[in-house]
Amino acid sequence: MIDESGNLMPAAPFPGHDAVYASVQSASRSLLDRVMANAVAATDTFLYDICQQDQSGIGSPNLENLRLFRSVSQAIEHQYSRALDSGFAAFRRKLKSGDAPAVDLSLVDMDDIDDVVNAELVTEAVMRSSGDVINATAQRFCALLGLPSAEKASSPLSERKLAEYLRGALVGVQLPTKIRFMLFRNYESALIAALSSLLEEANEPMVKAGVLPHLATPRPTRRAEPPKPEAPAVAAEQRAHSERAAVPPEAAASTQRQRELGELSDLPIGSAEQALFLEICDYLHNWRPQHERAAAAHAGGFAAAGGSAPAPGSRHRLSKNETIALLSSMQRLLPEAVSSAMSASDASLSSSLKDAMLGNTRKIGLAPDAVEIDREDEDAVDLVGMLFDVLITERDFREEARQLMSRLVVPYAKAAVLDRRLFLTKAHPARRLLNALAEAIEGNQGDGPQERELLGKAEATVDSLVAGFNEDIAIFETLEQEMRAYLDQHRRRVDMAEKRAKEAQRGQERLENARMLAARELEARTGTAELPSVIQDFFSRYWTHHLSMIILREGEDSAAWGVALKLADDLISVLGWQPPEARVAAVQQLRLGIETVLSSSGVLSDSSSALIQKIAESAAHYQAPAKSAEQPATTAHSAASAGLHMAFDKSALDFDPRDVEYFKNLPVGAWLQMAVGNGGFAPIKLAWISPISARLMFVNRRGVRVLVVSVEELAEMKKHGKLIVHAEENVFEQTLDRVLHRLKADFS
Repeated sequence: MIDESGNLMPAAPFPGHDAVYASVQSASRSLLDRVMANAVAATDTFLYDICQQDQSGIGSPNLENLRLFRSVSQAIEHQYSRALDSGFAAFRRKLKSGDAPAVDLSLVDMDDIDDVVNAELVTEAVMRSSGDVINATAQRFCALLGLPSAEKASSPLSERKLAEYLRGALVGVQLPTKIRFMLFRNYESALIAALSSLLEEANEPMVKAGVLPHLATPRPTRRAEPPKPEAPAVAAEQRAHSERAAVPPEAAASTQRQRELGELSDLPIGSAEQALFLEICDYLHNWRPQHERAAAAHAGGFAAAGGSAPAPGSRHRLSKNETIALLSSMQRLLPEAVSSAMSASDASLSSSLKDAMLGNTRKIGLAPDAVEIDREDEDAVDLVGMLFDVLITERDFREEARQLMSRLVVPYAKAAVLDRRLFLTKAHPARRLLNALAEAIEGNQGDGPQERELLGKAEATVDSLVAGFNEDIAIFETLEQEMRAYLDQHRRRVDMAEKRAKEAQRGQERLENARMLAARELEARTGTAELPSVIQDFFSRYWTHHLSMIILREGEDSAAWGVALKLADDLISVLGWQPPEARVAAVQQLRLGIETVLSSSGVLSDSSSALIQKIAESAAHYQAPAKSAEQPATTAHSAASAGLHMAFDKSALDFDPRDVEYFKNLPVGAWLQMAVGNGGFAPIKLAWISPISARLMFVNRRGVRVLVVSVEELAEMKKHGKLIVHAEENVFEQTLDRVLHRLKADFS
């Protein structure tokens, strides 16, 4: 039966439900066991390939990872099957127990947080792929066993259960985080590829048994079945061998580049990117003659003019294939001169890179002083050199990160020579990969295990690019997707850290505001009056704290707020009573209110009574000073409505009013760059704007609070060069903009 909300109501189980349920379980287990086996095999292959690429020897970390994974892979598959059977059994038991759906409120151990996040990613991917089909399948499961629709989430083939089976399989298994991550990703791919068959086989016996036959079951999106691993490798090798035999080397390389660029032909070239690129090239062509000779002569390079070098017009101009060959010869081992240029403030990375290329021309049978680089290719190499010059000097990279980034110079120079669209479209895979790598390592000090894992993933990505990039731009796409998936997992932790930072800042500001309002109320009542020290201490320590807590918990409109203010007014008025002896009794009449104030600070029982007695005695001995006729009376209302004062003196700040207006409209989520101790600039993100003080809170890439300022203070930082504002959010675009800025500065 269906209720008014469209949910399935509890009913009797279908006749023969045991046999149907067992049939579905058997078919599901058979298929899901194959899914798990495929995921394990894919992970094993991945680890083996890494060992092959870096020629890992005995005792190397990569080889140890492979051995460790192989030692536990059988246990993982066995535990997966057990977790699957347990899931089916747990849902079956609900028929007998009749309990209400359980709510999982268990705490997650910090050691398991990575697996939880990985499982969440699998859950989301499965839901995107086949959410409607899974929902229909869950409804049939509930109807088969006579359970209410509320139990759909507990279905053994729900998106969450399918992810949790792998999490259960890894319980007690010791594997590094990056291997667990890769296993989850391979499991996700294998599972989604098999979802169509899995859900069809699960629904078929239930429909035949008459379980909700009218329920439309949307067909899952089918994916092509993955081919057997041996076949494509053999076929590809045979095709490659026949192509190499039939086509000359230079023609083959040209054909390969045309094919690769054809695959990228749908990348949009933005007019803004094209205009920026042309402007940079114009400045570059004017900059090169003025700076190249001096830089080359300083480095002792082959580009230096003079001597017996042939005139430029008589030199052999390198073809694109020759330029690519020279860069390829430098890819695995960065020349020392290029590496040194990246750490020397007075050296040109572009010039050093070109000198190193020309120095390698003997490897292709040409004399270094008799060749020159084609202008278009030289533009590409120069721009990449300048790009990394800015990256290394202006971004917040520690020394290890700088060395890692330096290994990207040659692959990116080669990519730029192969495809100028690297500078013309934001969607270029090489751009996206550089953005992902910068996000992973910029500002990352490796303080915690997650940060170190992220650095390790970035290093592995660079290793793969350096080892595997020939002339196939597609490798950037593959590596970017892997890196981005890893970052998506890491970003969940960052989001949690950012949320905690916002909550902490919000709480801190509310407390500051509450204390300020309490102090204002006290100031309105006492002014410059000289109260007895005991009573002054009571107000400044206990009463203001009590008032702050009322503001935080109940607000200024609450009855408790009014009671606390009246207590202060009554206690102050007692000081003027005559005769003085009457003040003791008056204070005792206020005892209940005073005890309430003291209890909020933890002063109870005998301590409270002793303090009240001291207050009474101080009141009795108090002699009021003569009133000044010039002193105006103040009221509680005027103090409460006075509002917050600024935490700084705006008149002492030096800023441009236009910057203030800009920062007032800065949206949450916007990124800026702030000067840091190493001379570079670190990215900071606007995470929260205080509704109380209007101050802006910024976090770093790890979600940690690093700056809380007013818009005026932010404008002053910008004016004094401590803050960089970018129109673009991505590192590549920001760096190109800074390259243009440097070129313009050279001509100013």
